[in-house]
Amino acid sequence: MAEATAISKTASGGRSTRSKLLMIVVALLIAVPVLWFSAFHSAAQSPLPCDVEYDRLVKLAKQELINGDRTSAINSLIAAREKLRDCQPPSPKDVAPIFPN
Repeated sequence: MAEATAISKTASGGRSTRSKLLMIVVALLIAVPVLWFSAFHSAAQSPLPCDVEYDRLVKLAKQELINGDRTSAINSLIAAREKLRDCQPPSPKDVAPIFPN
């Protein structure tokens, strides 16, 4: 009788293992296409041109100053300055040689 109980517990444990494995496989089958298509969607969206993003940040800073939020206005202006730096092509003086002459 004790052996029959041990066998039934083992058999039911196998079913739960199979069901867990099946749930993992189903979750992967759903998650992989969702992640795949979301990656293509985000890659397909073109970023805003530098001048548009810079103008947006400056207008945002102006609106924040009008609303009286100086801290946010300063943060927006700093972000605009960084955006302007990111958009400028590097000059020869900005690009340091690997080996000094």
